[in-house]
Amino acid sequence: MTPLRLATITAFALAASVSSCSSPVPPPVANHGSAALRLKPAPSPLPAEFVVRRVYVSVYSSIYLGLANEPLMVNLAATVSVRNVSGDHPIVLTHARYYDSAGKPVRDYIDAPSELGPMASVEYVVKRDDVAGGPGANFVIEWAGPPELDDPIVEAVMIGQSGHAGFSFTSVGKTVRR
Repeated sequence: MTPLRLATITAFALAASVSSCSSPVPPPVANHGSAALRLKPAPSPLPAEFVVRRVYVSVYSSIYLGLANEPLMVNLAATVSVRNVSGDHPIVLTHARYYDSAGKPVRDYIDAPSELGPMASVEYVVKRDDVAGGPGANFVIEWAGPPELDDPIVEAVMIGQSGHAGFSFTSVGKTVRR
């Protein structure tokens, strides 16, 4: 069999297998993340025994690339992940707000208290071309749950490139109010 005929047969078989897949297309996600898929409305009002905690996480929507004569800004995409580490209990996210370098609110990612199930995670995305936050941007995540519940893991992953150089790094959230 000639290489051209083999490539044609392979391409036809691949196209047939792809077209026979019936997996549904996921719905569009509001606010550039997975919140619409993984969060559900929380009961209102929250139980009296719940405590509210606040987590701060640094998010860099751009960084300076130090050049000898003129600094260059490199835009980054950022993903903030909130991971419920409890295998038994949901947590309630009450606030997910993105702030710029001057400390001014840029965007809220939660409209109302929302429940994140046991062992589930939710992501909030700042696109690379969204430079509103600047190099000193941050997220504040507030969550509520029973006092004995472990804190969720909140971290940010930033990624970008300039020319042939790629950049990626993480930032870990810190509880600032218990």
